[in-house]
Amino acid sequence: MNGKQLWIKRAKIDWRYQSNILLSVFDWTIIVYLLIPSLIFGGIAYHSFWHSLPIWLSNVPIFVYFLGCYLLSGQGLIRTYMEEADQLYLIQHTSKMVELRYISALYSICLILFKWLCIYFLLLPLTNHFDSIKLSHFVQLIFYFFSLNMLIVSYKQAIYHLSTIKKVFIDIFSFLLFACVSYFAVRSQLNNVNFSIVISVLFIFLSLWQIRVYQGQYKTFYTDVEKEQVNKGKLIRFLFAVNPEINVPRVKKLKKKSWLLWRNSTRIFSDRNPVNGVTELFIKEFLRGKSNVINYLQLISITSTMVLLTPIWLKWLTFIAFWFFFKEWLVLLFKEIIKQNPYLSKDYGKEDYVFLSQKKCEKLIVLPAILFVLFLTILSTVFSYLI
Repeated sequence: MNGKQLWIKRAKIDWRYQSNILLSVFDWTIIVYLLIPSLIFGGIAYHSFWHSLPIWLSNVPIFVYFLGCYLLSGQGLIRTYMEEADQLYLIQHTSKMVELRYISALYSICLILFKWLCIYFLLLPLTNHFDSIKLSHFVQLIFYFFSLNMLIVSYKQAIYHLSTIKKVFIDIFSFLLFACVSYFAVRSQLNNVNFSIVISVLFIFLSLWQIRVYQGQYKTFYTDVEKEQVNKGKLIRFLFAVNPEINVPRVKKLKKKSWLLWRNSTRIFSDRNPVNGVTELFIKEFLRGKSNVINYLQLISITSTMVLLTPIWLKWLTFIAFWFFFKEWLVLLFKEIIKQNPYLSKDYGKEDYVFLSQKKCEKLIVLPAILFVLFLTILSTVFSYLI
């Protein structure tokens, strides 16, 4: 079996696994009463966008739409389809492993290209409503964000093995750098200057070069296996946020250096009692889990953006929905963390100190986010009335 046949076999297994997860959620009632009506109303709304934008989008500057494109350009990954059982066989047959990795990279690029084709058709009605953007300008800008997406995901793959502190600094620096480059690319394109084409070709060249270097080696075998495990459970982890009864498989990760902030961890509460003990356990697990912090900030940032851009009635509806959803998200996370402890899992739902600890965690973690979004909602409502 060569690398191409091995990739086809693993891709089929992965597609079957992900489709089974979706079919377990989308039964006939969801499809008939939710999915089909959503597609119909979405099609009607998209058809109306060609003639006129909704009132709450009519005053949104064109740069805001491309800001969304910039944020989406950081999503995606270059897959390798490596598995832990390949440690002996594929390392002994390096040509098959390299072929598997190259085909996986090509498949990942095709998925990224498909995503930007969908974004292209979704935003295409904008060319009818903004005189400053022509169809040729719009095509070049979408191609620019596609090239930026390729560059970001290729270099994210290369720095995955670095420590968390280094990755944070690199992510912040690259986010600011690419934000400035994207701003000038969009601005120059709207002013009939083909700056974005030059940058796009450069980004494509750099990303292909980085993919060639990374996929042609096998020193990162263990981190590649870890990334594949994370990607395999991505969809089911999202569904866990909707249905807490789903059993989420734990991803086995390599031992890495701990954050500098947590190397000398001490007690948070001086008063030692069961409520403070469980609260301290949850806070430390929450802050040490990078994905928890990222999800926390993403929920706040996405909600804040919706509050700032939507009309007044939708601002407050978004805030109320965020309040209930955010609280429920923390409760599910608290339940998941506490049930991992064999001594506390038997007391969950039975002892008062666990319930009191959950309420205390809601005040410490949920309340600041709710107050921040409430402040933005009030502030944006006042500005809407003044304007």
